[in-house]
Amino acid sequence: MNFKKELYQKIWDAALPYQDKRDDVGHAEIVTKFATKLCKLEKEADDIVVPAAILHDIGWSQLSEEEKFIIFNSNATKEEMLHVRIRHQKEGVKLAKEILEKLEYPLDQIKKILEIISQHDTRKGFFSKEDGVMRDADKLWRFSKIGLEADIRRREMKFHEYYNRMEKRIEEENFFYSESAKSLAREELVERQREYEAETREKREIKLPIK
Repeated sequence: MNFKKELYQKIWDAALPYQDKRDDVGHAEIVTKFATKLCKLEKEADDIVVPAAILHDIGWSQLSEEEKFIIFNSNATKEEMLHVRIRHQKEGVKLAKEILEKLEYPLDQIKKILEIISQHDTRKGFFSKEDGVMRDADKLWRFSKIGLEADIRRREMKFHEYYNRMEKRIEEENFFYSESAKSLAREELVERQREYEAETREKREIKLPIK
């Protein structure tokens, strides 16, 4: 991934070995792209949001394979799910702190970035616009083509079942922070529906070869 700011590229490169460790290849890149887009739409400075987006999930790399996939297990308890969410957040803060300090990122900004990462999956409500924009970007992953397909696969759900679930979540209280994110989510779902219908038509049109 190429960034205009050289320092963001260094953060990306340093975090790369820890990224996408839950059968979610492309997650970090897609979330970061959404974060960059939302910063422009919301007129928000990206010096907190983009690094937080790059680093938010690197903590999963420190958990066992079993722990990584508990949240997709319908038989797992709420306590088990909460435990791994908290664990990956804590591990993410540790790794992010090491990376940012090594790259000599401004200390006051490191503090804000780590605060976002520390509860990005568990905090109720949003403590700042930067927090809201970054977490909106994270949730928009679920509406992207790669993200939607990954979640359907991991949760063993049908397309329409998952589509309806995510459509309802758009207006759910405290799910999205910004109206910009809600608009992007709706646009993404329209595109997912179009792709699904096209793929379905293609499968129906496949004919057996004439002998």
